Amino acid sequence: MHFFLSPHFDDAALSCGGQIAQLTQRGEKVVVFTVMAGDPPVEFQHTPFTQELHKRWGLGNSPIEGRRLEDTIALRSLGADVKFGPYPDAVYRVDGQGQPLYPESTSIFGPVHPDDPVRGAKRAAVIQTLLMLFSVSDQDYIHVPLAVGKHVDHVLVRDMGKALSQWRPNNPIFFYEDYPYTRQHGKNAVLESLADLDVRATPVVHLVDATAVEIKIAAISCYKSQLSSFWENREAMGNEVRAYIKQMGGELEWRLITEA
Repeated sequence: MHFFLSPHFDDAALSCGGQIAQLTQRGEKVVVFTVMAGDPPVEFQHTPFTQELHKRWGLGNSPIEGRRLEDTIALRSLGADVKFGPYPDAVYRVDGQGQPLYPESTSIFGPVHPDDPVRGAKRAAVIQTLLMLFSVSDQDYIHVPLAVGKHVDHVLVRDMGKALSQWRPNNPIFFYEDYPYTRQHGKNAVLESLADLDVRATPVVHLVDATAVEIKIAAISCYKSQLSSFWENREAMGNEVRAYIKQMGGELEWRLITEA
């Protein structure tokens, strides 16, 4: 089994959609766990930032159900199973007094807030529960984001992956390059993320055939609420995805090197 941790509803498809399609076409099981898929806390008061996002997404004032549906349709089109985590997106998380932790677009690309409740997701009990819930064996492959671009949710899920490597050292663990942040920020951002990783890793390029590329593009298109965040329209997205995969030679991950 290949077990993907996706920070948000679209990250696995954006970064790894081609290889997921090819894995499932070969008959391999793929499970995607979208970590930040919970509803906003009841005490959350909308910020101008979340109001702007909701307007752009076009899913109403309570868009999480709509985004779950987009994720389900997209990942099933890749042949993967999808499961949802309990944590709300960073833009909805609050401190003990109900104040938003990340009230602006710049704050979600800054340091993880010390009061962020998701910081506890690295605890052994959480990790063990996660692995037991999905029946992850020592032979299963685990894929987590490299956190290129330093979005706080990607950083937190990356750190979950690092914790997984400590508690389950026999599992092959891969850190996938976060597309389209890799396109936006370039090679230096990848190198910086590798330095932040603070473990040894070796690059792996997954060759993606033309059929899988088109399946990936179709899956990304299912996230209608999110396309405008990165592209002018679907055609522009498709052209860029094809060009980027051709330029990079496929989809890139970094495999954790464990000490012998």
